Amino acid sequence: MNDGDAIVALNAMSEMFVVILEVFAAIEFVFDVILAVFDVTLVFKEVISSVFEAIKLVLFVILAVFAAIEFVLAVILDVFAEIALVLDVIFALLVTISLVFEVILFVFDVTLVFNVAISAMLLVILEVFAAIEFVLDVILAVFDAIDVGKVAIVDEITPPTLFTIGKSAVPPKSFVNLSLPLFVASASGV
Repeated sequence: MNDGDAIVALNAMSEMFVVILEVFAAIEFVFDVILAVFDVTLVFKEVISSVFEAIKLVLFVILAVFAAIEFVLAVILDVFAEIALVLDVIFALLVTISLVFEVILFVFDVTLVFNVAISAMLLVILEVFAAIEFVLDVILAVFDAIDVGKVAIVDEITPPTLFTIGKSAVPPKSFVNLSLPLFVASASGV
């Protein structure tokens, strides 16, 4: 190897060492940044820990709120189930009422169809009532004419005897055992 080649090789090596030194300087800068981050992290470790604790507390509160919301939603679902039951009952009542209305409308239709016949029947009933009134008026006039209910009451000290002849001279002991003839028999047949 000659001197010129050695100088070129030496120059190339020195340039390579310069590049290596610059790479080391860049690595040193990166390490300085990493150490600075570590220093900041160590300095702010308690602040970061406090922030994490606060985040943890917030998450715990959020979970508690979600649990409360879950309970409220369960209650709302139960209430909706009860409301659905009430609405089912109301619907059934409305169906029943609609059936009743249909029957009423049918009765109205029948009434309108038979209105003339019903009116005629009512007129006949009124005529029958008028005839009954006339018959009752006649009966009352007959009662007035024969003085029904105007029998004089006798005020006697001794009670009357029913029969005073023969075995019957003694009044019967009970009216149940008393037998009166329905007609009076006479010897002449009259």
